[in-house]
Amino acid sequence: MPVLLEGINISEVGVYEIKQTLTVQVTAEQARRAVNRWLLEQVSDMLHAEPPTLVVNGRTVWRVPTVLTATHVGVVGVVGTVEVDAATGDLIDADQRREELTVNGVKLAATIPPYPGSRSISNTFVPGDVPQAALLVAEEG
Repeated sequence: MPVLLEGINISEVGVYEIKQTLTVQVTAEQARRAVNRWLLEQVSDMLHAEPPTLVVNGRTVWRVPTVLTATHVGVVGVVGTVEVDAATGDLIDADQRREELTVNGVKLAATIPPYPGSRSISNTFVPGDVPQAALLVAEEG
């Protein structure tokens, strides 16, 4: 599990002793799932949570990268992060994150190539024993 220590100034080389007591009541997987659920319900079904990093900076949080995906491309790219309190499981600044992810997602979505589609259907999937339906013509009036 990656751990990131933010806000600590150190020189480039040396021996360091870091002592800090952390309360982690929420696992990385629980944080990722909570973010996935929130993304699906509140932001977009095209966004997914990636494995998080534990961040220690006064408050201990799980920083969960969020990626935009497209069916025909897979992962398009990272649109931002969502932080989850490691002690309570609460999402931090969810409204602000929603706006950030939406703006970044729209920009990144513009780079997705169009879905190529399929112009033909394999005969394997065309029923041969079903008569063709009559053509329906809608009249105005």
